[in-house]
Amino acid sequence: MMRLPSPKGFTLIELMVAIAILGILVTLAAPSFNSFIDKYRVKRAADTVSAFLINTKSEAIKRNTAVSAVFNTAGATWCVGMTTTATCDCTAANACLIDGTERVVRGSDYRNVALAVTATGSTFTFKPLRGTTAGVAGNAEVTSADGLKVRVVVKNTTGRIRLCSPSGSGNIGGYPVCS
Repeated sequence: MMRLPSPKGFTLIELMVAIAILGILVTLAAPSFNSFIDKYRVKRAADTVSAFLINTKSEAIKRNTAVSAVFNTAGATWCVGMTTTATCDCTAANACLIDGTERVVRGSDYRNVALAVTATGSTFTFKPLRGTTAGVAGNAEVTSADGLKVRVVVKNTTGRIRLCSPSGSGNIGGYPVCS
């Protein structure tokens, strides 16, 4: 007598139990995943603003003329534009042009991330001589909705740009603690 092969696969009950367990695990992991995404957005925004300031400094040296990074933190979104003129409005299209190319970082690319700037006129101007600042020091602080913070610090006269995270509950690992 021949034996029939045993059926292979899963029963409907086994699949439903597996899906229920998966749903519970996803529900438990979601808050942790949200804070990971929040931290990533803040880091990415701070790194982008820092790179933009370094690029502004390099343009001043390359062009042998003063180049400014002008911040606009008023309103619902923030932005920063690069200009060789006295000012530019980074909220307007094609207002911050260098060689016919718009040089702007927009906060709308970083959902739930705020930016605050402490600099005279919300502007950092870099001189062509070694990229030093025009006597303006300050920082741009990037903050998430959960209170995570990264600070982009521009040192007076030297024009040195660095990233740090304030100590306390808003601290993000991977950055030195702000002094």
